Amino acid sequence: MLKTMRNSFHHLKWTLFLVIAVFILGFVFWSGSSSDPNRGSQIVARVGNERITAVDFDRQYRAQVERYRQMYQGNFSPELERALDLPRNVLDSMIERMLRLEAAKRLDLHVSDEELAQKIVTLPFFQENNQFIGREKYEKMLRSNGVLPDRFEEELREDLLLDKYAGLVKASVVVPETDLAREFAARNDKATIEYVLIPAARLDSKAQPTDADLQAYLAKHQDRYRAPVQRKIKYLLIDRGRVRAKMTPTEAELKAAYEQKKDTFTVPEQVNASHILVAVKEGDPNADAAARAKAEVLAARAKQPGADFAKLANENTDDPSGKTTGGKLPPFSHGQMVPEFEQAAFSMAPGEIRGPIKTQFGYHIIKVESKTPARMRSFDEVRGSLVAELSDRQAQAEVDRLSRELAEKLKGMSSASDDDLRKLQSDAVTYNTTEWSARGDAIPGIGANQKFSDEAWTTPLGKVSATPITTPRGIVFVRPAEERAAGVPPFAEIKAKLESDWKAERREKDALAQLEPAAKELASGTTLASLAARYSTDVKTTTEFGPSGPVPEVGAAPDLVSAVFRTPKGQAGPPVAVPTGFVLFRVLTRTEGDKATFEAQKDQLRDSIRQREADRLTRAFLQQARIERKVEVNEPLLATFLRDTGTGNRRSEPGT
Repeated sequence: MLKTMRNSFHHLKWTLFLVIAVFILGFVFWSGSSSDPNRGSQIVARVGNERITAVDFDRQYRAQVERYRQMYQGNFSPELERALDLPRNVLDSMIERMLRLEAAKRLDLHVSDEELAQKIVTLPFFQENNQFIGREKYEKMLRSNGVLPDRFEEELREDLLLDKYAGLVKASVVVPETDLAREFAARNDKATIEYVLIPAARLDSKAQPTDADLQAYLAKHQDRYRAPVQRKIKYLLIDRGRVRAKMTPTEAELKAAYEQKKDTFTVPEQVNASHILVAVKEGDPNADAAARAKAEVLAARAKQPGADFAKLANENTDDPSGKTTGGKLPPFSHGQMVPEFEQAAFSMAPGEIRGPIKTQFGYHIIKVESKTPARMRSFDEVRGSLVAELSDRQAQAEVDRLSRELAEKLKGMSSASDDDLRKLQSDAVTYNTTEWSARGDAIPGIGANQKFSDEAWTTPLGKVSATPITTPRGIVFVRPAEERAAGVPPFAEIKAKLESDWKAERREKDALAQLEPAAKELASGTTLASLAARYSTDVKTTTEFGPSGPVPEVGAAPDLVSAVFRTPKGQAGPPVAVPTGFVLFRVLTRTEGDKATFEAQKDQLRDSIRQREADRLTRAFLQQARIERKVEVNEPLLATFLRDTGTGNRRSEPGT
C-alpha cells in the first residue's frame, strides 16, 4: 500500500512525459557544467584520436541519473546506481554513439536541413494545438532550459543520422523464406509432453580414460582445442588491496571529514503510523458516500477509549498489506505519501487518531504511533563510512604516488631482466606471471582488460612497458616474456581439459545407451509411470511450449525441444540429455499455425527478423570497432562518478 500511495496517477502522468522527453532529446536539457573546475581538462575515454571529456561525460551522466530518479520516483539510491554500474553503461553508450556516427559518415549518410526542420516541428514538446509553436517560442523554450538552439539541433541531427544508419543496416538484411517459416513456427507451434527426468547421477558412467584414449580424443577434436598465437606476460602489480590494508585515517582526519560533509548526514523527520483504508468501488455512483459513511463509523469506533486500533484494522482495512499487521505502515518522511495523507499525518500528535481523510485510494483513518524529529547523524554513527571513504581516498593517492614513482624507474629499464624487476617488489608491489593467453583473453587476477591486452601485445618480447594500466586489483606494468605460434597446445597442458570433456561425452553416451531399451518399451506401450518407478522419479506433464523453448520446469533444453517437435502426437521420442539429467517423454499435444495466418504475418515476421539480425550485426560491428579504434578508458576517473553509498555524495578525485 505504501508503494501504491507514493505513485499517484497525476504525478506519474507528468513523470512519464518528462522521462519520454529526456529519452528523445538526450541530455541537452541537463547541460549544466560540472561543479568541478578541473573536469574540463580531464579525459574519461579515448576512441582513437577522439576524446570523451569529463565535462561531456558528466553532463550525460547527470541526465541518466535524472531519468532514473524520475522512473524510480525518488527512490534511486547510490546502492542501486552502483548495482547498475551506471557510469560504465553511460560511457559505453557514448562510445558506441561515437562509433556509429563515424560509420554513418563513412557511408556518406547525411541529414538535410529540411529533414531536421521537419523533425523539430513534429516533436510533441514544441506543439501547441497540434501546431508548431513557432521559431521564437521554440528558441525561448530551449534557452530557458539552458540549451543553445544550435547545440540542440546538432544533437538532433546526429540522432536522425543514427536512425538512417540503423535503417540502412536493417534494409541490408535479406530474409529467406525458410527463416520466415521457422520464425512463424517458433511463435505459433505448440506442444505438451509427459516425461520423466532421470538425474545424471543415477546413470553415471564409471569409465576412466587412458592417455591413449585422450590422445585419440584430441586427434578427433583438434579444432576444438586449437589456440591462436599466445603469450606469457610478466607484470608488476601495485596491489590496491595491500595498500588499502595499511591505511588508518587518524581521528582528527575523520572528524574534519565529518565537519566538511555534515550537511549530508541529515536524517529527515519521520512518522510511524497505522491506518484503516475504506476503498471506493469504481463504477458505482453511490460508492463514495457509502465508503465515507463506513469510514466515519470506523473512525468513531477507533476513537473510543480502550479501542484496539490494530484489531479494527485487521478486520476492516481494504489495504491488503495491512490486514495482518494492524494497518501498520513502514516509517515514512515527507514526499513519500500522497499529499492529503502526508499533510494529516505530519500535523498529528503521537497517539492521535484522525479521519476520515480522503485520498485517491479512498478514505483513511490514521493513527500516529510516534514521530522521529529531523536530526543530524552523529559522528559515531557515520564513523564506519568515513573510515572506508578516507581509507579508499588515501589508498588511491598512495597507489597513484607509487605508480608515478615506478613509472619513472621503469623508463630507464626497458630491457630489465626478471631479477631486476623482482628487486622492485615491496609490501605493496608484486611481480607475477600469467599462463599462456591469447590477445584479448581475460587474465586470472586481472580480468578482461583491453589496455592490458594492448600493452602486452604491442610491447616487444622481453621489453618493459612504463605505461601504467589500471585494473580492479591495482596498477600494472607489463613485460611480455614468451610467445608461441597458433596451434594445439602441448598434451600435458590441456590434459585436464581433455579428460573432463572425454568423461562428459562418455557419460552422456553411456547414459543414452542405457535408456534406449526403456525408450523402446515406452514406444511399445509401457507407461511412463512404470518407468518412473524403475528410476525412482515422478511423471510430470508440461504446459504448452514452442520450438524456441524453454521447456516448462526443465528449462533451456534445445535438444529436447528439437526431439519433441520431430515426434508426432501420441508417440514417444528418444531419450534426450538435458542440463540436469536425461528425459524420456511422450508427446501429448501438437498444434501448428495455419497457412493463412502465416501469409498474413509474413511482413511482420520479416521485419522482426531483420531488426534482430540488424541488432546482431551492429553489436558485432561495435565490438570489432572498439578493438580497431583502441578504446581506452580512464578507470580511476570513471570510478569517481559513482556516488558514495554512505553519504550520497560523489567520491572525491584520487589524491584529493
